[in-house]
Amino acid sequence: MRAFVFAFIIFSLSVEQIFSQNDDGNKNSDSDSYITFSPLSLLDIYSPRLRVGYVQHIGGHWKLGIDLGAGGGTSLFSQREAEDGILWEVRPEIYYRLGKGSRTPKYISAEFFYIDESITLLNDGYQREDGVNLLYDKADYNRQKYGMHLKFGLFLNLGRRFGFNFYGGLGFRFKDVSFGELTNAREGTAERPRHGFKTIYEQEERDFRPNPALGFKCYYRL
Repeated sequence: MRAFVFAFIIFSLSVEQIFSQNDDGNKNSDSDSYITFSPLSLLDIYSPRLRVGYVQHIGGHWKLGIDLGAGGGTSLFSQREAEDGILWEVRPEIYYRLGKGSRTPKYISAEFFYIDESITLLNDGYQREDGVNLLYDKADYNRQKYGMHLKFGLFLNLGRRFGFNFYGGLGFRFKDVSFGELTNAREGTAERPRHGFKTIYEQEERDFRPNPALGFKCYYRL
């Protein structure tokens, strides 16, 4: 985590130096920077977390941003017994503004993301990669997810300082879900009267697939 943040800072400074040479110096909406907040992350049905970000204008048509998220435990929707949960995520993003001087700036961007979640699950079961179903009294669960998105979005001002950042796009992701340190493991299938479909806590897997991005953020314009 520290190495990633350090590398991102070095990258940010390098990009700023490159693009600042082409900055026209105009102080208008094209050069705004933003503090962002992602309300949808708090409503995640599996792993709710708090996610905030910062977008910095670095020159010309370019901006550079990063979102950081943190949480812990399963959601109320999951209704699982669990303890010692922690989740964190990091999302660097580079923006290219389309056009110039618009009151509603539009952009295309490339977003990269990494999510790591660890939690101890109690009195439940899961399916291994080989298809065997296991029950356990306690198990250490870990989920890692990383990938990237190509996005189109806009900053919609609601006043002098506040507004919404709407975006949508498509990319890919790789997900690795593993279970370890099982206590009293035995073959069997857990009964799940609380829902009729599998969640991220019920199957060991490693897979790669396309991944959409669609949502909005609230922002404060600096």
